[in-house]
Amino acid sequence: MSNRRSADRAAEDRVEALFLEAGRGILTWDLKTIADKCGVSRATVVRYCVHAGYTGLKDYKIALAARGDAPAPLREEDSLPLIRDKIFSGCMDALSMTRDRIGESALLEAVKAIERSGNLDVYAAGGSLPIANYLRHQFIKLGIRVSVYSDRASLQLSRHGLSDGDTVMAISSSGATQDVLDALISAGRAGAATIALTGNPASPLAGAADVVLPALGETFLENSTYSRLSQLAVADLLYAALRLRRTNT
Repeated sequence: MSNRRSADRAAEDRVEALFLEAGRGILTWDLKTIADKCGVSRATVVRYCVHAGYTGLKDYKIALAARGDAPAPLREEDSLPLIRDKIFSGCMDALSMTRDRIGESALLEAVKAIERSGNLDVYAAGGSLPIANYLRHQFIKLGIRVSVYSDRASLQLSRHGLSDGDTVMAISSSGATQDVLDALISAGRAGAATIALTGNPASPLAGAADVVLPALGETFLENSTYSRLSQLAVADLLYAALRLRRTNT
């Protein structure tokens, strides 16, 4: 192998190493950024993509986005810019997956249940509680009466006071928080319409609800999860849908 070919191969190896390390973080970088990070020319980046079976960087990104791989994990040795890129990539993945998984019929059913409800109770615990409070803040602007319950005692009080015409929304990334699950099941037995906003559509919470709205996202750094951002987006989606439906009627 000539010295020139050896140098070209070594340069492409640096591109490959970066692509493997960054994973879907590559989706947030342009050609110049990738070349600068690798210390190679832009042509080398494109040549690597072609040798890997793609027509260029854009084609590589399209294939990478379509694979739905988990976001690249955070590592202690990551630089601050790489941490930034990995976090934002994970956020964008979460929002994209959630957008694609929310069905029109489920969304419409949830909106109608909230519209016709005489009362909306929201159940949440732990990291989902701030999402519940944000949803309450948004819905109050629409004149919808919303109560948030998060501890076992208040959840029990809520479910004992429900009846037909009421609606309950339970928010849980795992869909397995026992107190929230028990309260949702009791609310359904009392005749309330039940909605689950969860990161796990196959969870017990989803199975117990009348309507399931997915809020998807992978975890990072132990119990942190990108699905919190998806939950906020779904809260805003419901708020916008309700407000615009009122405007158009």
